[in-house]
Amino acid sequence: MTAKIYPYLTFENAKEAMDYYVQNFGAQIVHHQPLSEKQAENIGLTTDDLTATTLYGEFSIAGQRIICADATMGNPQTSTLISIMLNFGDDKGGAQQLFTQLADSDEQRVTVPFGNWMLGGMMGQVVDRYGITWLICAGNELVGVE
Repeated sequence: MTAKIYPYLTFENAKEAMDYYVQNFGAQIVHHQPLSEKQAENIGLTTDDLTATTLYGEFSIAGQRIICADATMGNPQTSTLISIMLNFGDDKGGAQQLFTQLADSDEQRVTVPFGNWMLGGMMGQVVDRYGITWLICAGNELVGVE
């Protein structure tokens, strides 16, 4: 039996979050499906501007798909227990480029500068405006070995 794992992120406004990832991480929006009028009514939301809602959203960063939606069942909770790792394989230049782009913006907070990693290769870590921790790494033969 096999399965794929996709990060599934919930936001107060997932459409706004996807735009943030496009601007700051170079993400590409794959799909955006707003709530229908009936769906919005069923959960007690106004139907004024449904294009700003997200029933299902999907975007990609460095070729990795991430799924998201609006938190329609209450306020989303942040957690420091889960991080998202973007492993660039042997492409240290690509990892360095993305990390530098993120570090140069006031939209993210660098928690570990990009540099040599104790597991080998290079790694840096940032926390985005939504409290999500991102590990950007490359050149490590242990991470993601299949």
